[in-house]
Amino acid sequence: MKTRIVLLIVGALFACDIAGNAADAPTKGGKKSGGPDLFAEPRVHDVRIDISEAAAEALRKDPRRYVKATVQCGGQTFADTGLRLKGSSAFEGLEKRPGLMLKFDEFVKDQEWQGRGRVLLNSARQDSTFLCEALGGELFRAIGVPAARVTYATVRAGGKPIGLYIVAEAANKSFLAQHFKKTKGNLYEGSKNDITDKLEKDGGDDSTDQSDLRALAEVLKEPDMDARWRRATPLLDIERFTAFAAVEVLAGHHDGYTMDRNNYRLYNDPASGQFIFLPHDLDKLFLKADEPLFPEWKGLVARSILSLPAGRKLYLKQMTALMSGAFQPATIQQRITELAAIIRPALSAGDSTALKAFDDSVVQLKAAVAARHAFLAAQLKTSSASE
Repeated sequence: MKTRIVLLIVGALFACDIAGNAADAPTKGGKKSGGPDLFAEPRVHDVRIDISEAAAEALRKDPRRYVKATVQCGGQTFADTGLRLKGSSAFEGLEKRPGLMLKFDEFVKDQEWQGRGRVLLNSARQDSTFLCEALGGELFRAIGVPAARVTYATVRAGGKPIGLYIVAEAANKSFLAQHFKKTKGNLYEGSKNDITDKLEKDGGDDSTDQSDLRALAEVLKEPDMDARWRRATPLLDIERFTAFAAVEVLAGHHDGYTMDRNNYRLYNDPASGQFIFLPHDLDKLFLKADEPLFPEWKGLVARSILSLPAGRKLYLKQMTALMSGAFQPATIQQRITELAAIIRPALSAGDSTALKAFDDSVVQLKAAVAARHAFLAAQLKTSSASE
């Protein structure tokens, strides 16, 4: 028997309902339908998730192991969906408001929610605007770096709302298929470690030696600068890496790879034989306007490539393209307004103090974007004059 227990007390139940519409038309058994893409446009979904007391106890003992849950969304019921907790530095247990992973096809083959077998539910504990992941992802994609799209969901427990969550794409084959011709390459997950370490492997072959990572790391330690660039080119998509670095610096993603060796994915594309960096967990952006154009590079790839004259030149080219293109303050501020309007009604059901805090944080984010653009424009001008 499944028992409902309020999440804020013991975390055994999550619940959410949605008024169905054409985009959420039910499909038999929740299986693949060829229907609408969950991430086509941001909107607020409601999702109900029920788990048994035994499953809740299992999550307390091992938060990373999937348990069975029943998930209801838009008139659809997804039986035996995999559920586990997620998060590292921002991890919260069941008794609080945890980040969640829903894997619809963990126990039922081909089961999907609007074309997705797996999605992430992020609590946005470190982002009071709920907008940074959406904005950051759009900036990465605008300059050719694959990045997760997001939508939103209100979550209820025992008939009572828990709050708003960010629903993000998972880095799996469905995601890779949108950006690459081949999806069977090695996919690595970086979290407080570098490519010289043993990374968690999320996809690819069955080997455990990670020889492809070791080969890249070895090349990047080449002391001769010309030889390093020449040897790295076949193994690393340098153009996309410098674009990746430019967005991380522009948005002040200090919790990412280039400045912290954290929150990244690395895909070895079989079509090109090159590694491509993918961003992850973009929840702390635009916190400081005067982040330098050339910060202290922490990641080995960043240090090795961006210290080279050719790498520095390409990085400046990418940053200039961003500043004159996708990262126009008026454009970003308008996007903030649009996204805030989508999620604000879901927050207005809460207390007025929380709603005012959201409105204030949105105003502050708009100001931070303008200040960041002005500071970087001045730094680019100085840097270009010295080149």
